[in-house]
Amino acid sequence: MKYFVFDYERKNTVYHEFQKGKFDGHSFWKNDSISLSDDMLFTLGIEDLFADTIPDYNSYSEFEINKELWNNIKQKAKEIGGKLYECISEADEWIENTYLEYEVFTIIGV
Repeated sequence: MKYFVFDYERKNTVYHEFQKGKFDGHSFWKNDSISLSDDMLFTLGIEDLFADTIPDYNSYSEFEINKELWNNIKQKAKEIGGKLYECISEADEWIENTYLEYEVFTIIGV
């Protein structure tokens, strides 16, 4: 992957973890999660995208993303285009596969 990393590829903990299902409040850096670096989140404008599409979003908390909300995020990313859309599209296969098993995935901030 170009933008996201798997847990074994992380170099530190300054990442936003995309975790399958609901966050249990204590399990971080799961083997089947994907993560986006904090630098990438801000450089590509993903933080602004999330702030525009996820109610009460901030980059330090956990947010459950259902399929409808994910579709809204993808649509807004498509409208913006560029590397931001490329990044969101990269996560889409992992996320769509997650929805086959779970109703949500959780974005866990730094």
